[in-house]
Amino acid sequence: MRPSEVRRMILEDHAALRIMFANLRDLLKHPESRTQEEHVRELGSALRQRFLRHLDLEDEHLVPALREIDAWGEERAARVSQEHEEQRSRFDRLLGHLQDRSLPESQLVQELEVLLRDLIEDMNHEETTVLNEDLLRDDPVSIEMEAG
Repeated sequence: MRPSEVRRMILEDHAALRIMFANLRDLLKHPESRTQEEHVRELGSALRQRFLRHLDLEDEHLVPALREIDAWGEERAARVSQEHEEQRSRFDRLLGHLQDRSLPESQLVQELEVLLRDLIEDMNHEETTVLNEDLLRDDPVSIEMEAG
């Protein structure tokens, strides 16, 4: 897959995630739309499943593309992989909280709101750094190219 295709695919997934996040935030802000605590737990679980699929997508396509783009590619790929591991750990903690029936709904709502904010910040940062159009492009300047 060409770097521009990887970039477009990940940006499209980010756009879909932003829609999901906005819908989830709306539901969390309006208690009347949450008929019961179980609904909050289901929303958190759905968020976890969807975002883990996104991380898998990036691991499969973005990380390898980053490795190939320039001399800093390995470093960029390692940073993205490290961020993904941190996010997976955070979602593992969330899963534990979602399964803990002793935690009150208000605590779960707060945790989900903070998580959504952080995920949006992470996606924004990723878009300006590793998904930058000047970085993930199909015609990179090769540092191994000989002129003559």
